[in-house]
Amino acid sequence: MSSLVRALRMALRYRWSFVFTLVTTIGVAILWGANISTVAPFIKVIFEGKNLHQWIGERRVEAEANLETIEAEIQVIESELKATVDPILHRNMAAELADANRLATGYATSLWLTEFLEPWIANYAPTSTYETLVFLILLVIAATILRGVLLAVNMYLVARIGQRTVLDIQNQFLRNTLSLELSEIGKNGTGDLINRIRGETNAIGMAVTTILGKIIREPLKMVVCLAGAAVCNWRLLLFTLIVCPLAGALLVLLAKSIKRLNRRAVEESARLLNRLFQSITYIKAVKSFNMEEHELNRFQVIANDVYQKNMRVAYLGSLARMNSELMGVGIISLGILAGGYLVLNGETRFLGLQLSDTPMKVETMMLFFSFMIAAADPVRKMSDVFTMIQGGIVSAERVFPLLDKRTKIHSPTNPTPIITTPPELEFANVRFAYTEGQPVLNGINLKVPAGKTVAIVGANGCGKSTLVNFLPRFFDPDSGSVKLNGTDVRDFDLQALRGVVGLVTQQTMLFDDTISNNIAYGSESATREQIEAAAKQASAHQFIESQLEDGYNSGIGEHGGKLSGGQRQRLELARIILKNPLVLVLDEATSQIDPTSEQLIHDSLRSFVRGRTVLMITHRLSSLDLADLVVVMHEGEVVDMGTKVELTARCGLFREMLRTSQREEQTISERTKAA
Repeated sequence: MSSLVRALRMALRYRWSFVFTLVTTIGVAILWGANISTVAPFIKVIFEGKNLHQWIGERRVEAEANLETIEAEIQVIESELKATVDPILHRNMAAELADANRLATGYATSLWLTEFLEPWIANYAPTSTYETLVFLILLVIAATILRGVLLAVNMYLVARIGQRTVLDIQNQFLRNTLSLELSEIGKNGTGDLINRIRGETNAIGMAVTTILGKIIREPLKMVVCLAGAAVCNWRLLLFTLIVCPLAGALLVLLAKSIKRLNRRAVEESARLLNRLFQSITYIKAVKSFNMEEHELNRFQVIANDVYQKNMRVAYLGSLARMNSELMGVGIISLGILAGGYLVLNGETRFLGLQLSDTPMKVETMMLFFSFMIAAADPVRKMSDVFTMIQGGIVSAERVFPLLDKRTKIHSPTNPTPIITTPPELEFANVRFAYTEGQPVLNGINLKVPAGKTVAIVGANGCGKSTLVNFLPRFFDPDSGSVKLNGTDVRDFDLQALRGVVGLVTQQTMLFDDTISNNIAYGSESATREQIEAAAKQASAHQFIESQLEDGYNSGIGEHGGKLSGGQRQRLELARIILKNPLVLVLDEATSQIDPTSEQLIHDSLRSFVRGRTVLMITHRLSSLDLADLVVVMHEGEVVDMGTKVELTARCGLFREMLRTSQREEQTISERTKAA
């Protein structure tokens, strides 16, 4: 609930919209009650053929006569009371005097109200009975039109506040998510994050809209109607509301159950989105292994769980609606029983309870019931949104904890000026584990000379990619340090550090955008000439101009799906060339492409790596020709370091890697020739 309150506080930042919303809401509520208040005059005009002048005059004369009579009775009772010595008789007469005083108060109130209204009616109300009926109808129509205008403005303002709140939450959510370390972002899956940033923030927005709309507007309408009923007979009103505590207690129990089920349903929906996202992302694997039916079955299992939980939420929501309906019927039924008894028998008591100061009139009773029926309508409407509010609470409790999560990777308060020349890299006793007790790096000590290209080789899972991910600070080591020219990378401004480090991986990271925008990603100020120069250096310009219809303005599809693997890799290389980093990280950058594309990329890299400090993770022999030095890693440790010739002579593990790589490259070459 506190998370939803935070969302409401965010909504209240749009204070002028909120003020106008509140003003229109109050106007709608008052006009709702004002329309109902015309019931009593309508009854007099239609059933008794009297105009408002006659009606108010009769009410005043009747109130004066009743007040005069009861005051005379009070004087008689008071004089008899003073003369009475019998204690029992004295007690009975005291009770009779109290009843008479209550009657006098009621008649005095009625007289005051008629005297207040009479000048207004005398000045503005028509004298003809039919004209009075027309006047009342026009008054109701005018009030209804005004209420409709205020309601339309109110609904627009409420929607504006709700949508702006959703936009603010989504912007903050994405900003915070993008700042988190990679391990935090991947914890619950991409589908879960998408569900929270889109689906669950929308649920919060709907809850905010509902609260600022119906949950404020409908109760205000109900309060106005209950106030009108209280003016008619406040004791009878209290009597009819005795069923409310029981209905409220049941509503609280239902609220707890609905919230619990809503949480489970939302979590299952996130699982469903994860499953769907993976099935579509890896559609080639699904089709190539004939797993369509398997994926469909897995999707259907989760979808059925979501369906079952949503149906239980709907069932409890229907119980909440039924509870509200029964409460409304119970209130009206009690009012009819008690009020009907008072009117039909001319009494002021029901079941021994004093429910009226004076005997109620038919028109007063009809007005009372009209107010009560009008008050029941907002209750019914609020029951419809009860489940929605519970869903908003659950969504807020899932979104705001992620919104509050703070990254451990941040810039220092007083950062060291960033390097301006290719640096010496040093990994000093670096240790790291993704899971406690399962170390990935065991005290890595490694120096990379400034301006040199160092290849890192080793079996899968030995920690190569983890090691290079410390340079742009995707992670920080558990212990030890990573240094550029002797300065710990944690001492630099984070954006400045990532500005001098370039990364190319085996998984191309291209956006569904144009060729030009993908190359210039991260270098928005680059000119068209600079973009084309980078593409030429990456051996990408030729295929862009000759094979793509719109050249650099061509769209490349999701994940670059309209391009070949080699073309995608060359675009990534062009992006890095345009960025022009001092430190370059190549993480298996040519492992997924054909030999021809690999040769083109190697030719581009051979000139580009000169004068930069480069770390290159590879298992291909051809890539080692680019390296000045080779580092051999095994099970999270550096085993050896030297030139390719030196390691071939002295390192058995490196020789075994070379033999394996030779066999793989020979197989690839044979397949290429066969194709």
